[in-house]
Amino acid sequence: MGNHISYETSDCHVDVPGAGAIRGLQNGRQSRRFAGIPYAQPPVGDLRWRKPQPYSLHQLAAAQPGATYDATGFGPVCPQAHYSKAVSGHAPRHTYQEDCLRLNIWTPVPDPAVPHPKWPVVIWFHGGWFQIGDPSQEPGMDPTELLSTGKLNAIFIAVGYRLNVFGFLAGEALREESGGQAVGNYGLWDQRQAIEWVYHHIAVFGGDPDNITLAGRSAGAYAVQAQALYDFRGQIHEAVRNRFRRLVMYSNAIPTQPKTPEECQPQFDELCHHFDIPTNLPGSEKLKQLRAISAKDLCDAIMILQHHTFRPVTDGVFIHPGIFDYYRDGSFAKEFQRRGLRLFIGEVRDENTLYAVTNSPEANLASLKLQVSNYYSPATTDRLLRHYTLPDSHDQHEWQSVFGQIIADGQVRAPSRFLVNNLLEHGVNIQDVWRYLIAHRLSFITEDVAPASFGVSHAMDRPIWNYSIMHGPSPADRALMDDWIRDLAAFVNDEEGYTYGTRTADEHKVMTPDGRIELQKDPRWRDLLQLMDVFSGTSGGVDRWR
Repeated sequence: MGNHISYETSDCHVDVPGAGAIRGLQNGRQSRRFAGIPYAQPPVGDLRWRKPQPYSLHQLAAAQPGATYDATGFGPVCPQAHYSKAVSGHAPRHTYQEDCLRLNIWTPVPDPAVPHPKWPVVIWFHGGWFQIGDPSQEPGMDPTELLSTGKLNAIFIAVGYRLNVFGFLAGEALREESGGQAVGNYGLWDQRQAIEWVYHHIAVFGGDPDNITLAGRSAGAYAVQAQALYDFRGQIHEAVRNRFRRLVMYSNAIPTQPKTPEECQPQFDELCHHFDIPTNLPGSEKLKQLRAISAKDLCDAIMILQHHTFRPVTDGVFIHPGIFDYYRDGSFAKEFQRRGLRLFIGEVRDENTLYAVTNSPEANLASLKLQVSNYYSPATTDRLLRHYTLPDSHDQHEWQSVFGQIIADGQVRAPSRFLVNNLLEHGVNIQDVWRYLIAHRLSFITEDVAPASFGVSHAMDRPIWNYSIMHGPSPADRALMDDWIRDLAAFVNDEEGYTYGTRTADEHKVMTPDGRIELQKDPRWRDLLQLMDVFSGTSGGVDRWR
């Protein structure tokens, strides 16, 4: 799409009291960037598949030559396979290493007359199915214009966390090793550690630790919800709860109870089999051999596996059983309301088109079942295959289409509506729940970027929310982007007196195909709430939503 904006860069720094300094880059008068800052020890060697070990900013600065950490360049990104052929051709090139637990921090340029600006803080979890992605290191995701011209006027922190086999491998051997305290969900624990790091250190960069928004797209939005659930339900000290004030969830939410470690055991066993690790070895010996395998070899194995998708699990520690009982009895909404939280959530019009071509099935039921089971538990998979009308042909496109609908409905459409409805029906004020739909395809998203048949597909809203005017939008699209991003700036800054405009649960704000912004009734509101009962496993859903 190209980049039509450049900046004159210069060095800048922030002082770390009693420890040293962090050196970064300043982009004109638009932003400052401090990149590749470790927030935890590198999860390598014996720390692979363990909870992250903290690494404070003071430790970091004090350990550097001259007590100054060089944060002028990006750090490594978690190793990852070519998970999606549909997007791999546009995938950015990075340095891929396990030493990926790093933050990229963008701030406004401070006014020397204001020594403690206390900017709002956005902690950003990137998307990518929990399999791929990077913490805003590709040029098109640089938030400089969002912070400055887009008037977000906040600190934006992109979190690097463990993905795929490195972040979400689960099995009995890992449960035994941790004494039941950490099996799978290592990427979620990374994010939790990043939140804690930000809370303790962001004031050094001019941020307000008591004014944090958690935000994410796709898997990152799922992670936002998972972090909220853990903060509400986890067995943690009260002093470390309640670090965030607002939630932003683009195109994802939790649709069903995640698999248990027992349900992930076939994946663990398949990985061991791939590397000729005998099944009769003790779990500790299996883990010793797995930890001895290079990151590259592990990464190269991922897409050879039938069970190639590693996702969050119901470990009973980070993600508890009974998620949807917790929602339906009003407990989640009650805690949400008690804390005074707010939610900004929505989707794009054609979520299904990208999902349809990402590890899509062959034209048969067994293949469809396998690919759906890479997302969901066996019980959920069986319910879905009974619910959806399946093709009676061998047409590959028809099977892809059904797969795309199942995953888009499950990952985005049904659970986002369920979450909104659940909050509102249990007393949360609609002024605190903002919902949107993007149905407009920006002019610079040409056929070379994505086929016209994709429509406004999953993740095609990235340049809208990132305010990526560097791509050269048409004058009409630029005006539309200006108007649309105004809501996000008001939300993050908790702008007093600002009204989003929706009045009922089934209403959302729409960026229309012809480039207008208007409030509309959601035509799929009720049927997607009913569908949520299929995903979550609740019976009698049709009557409940009449």
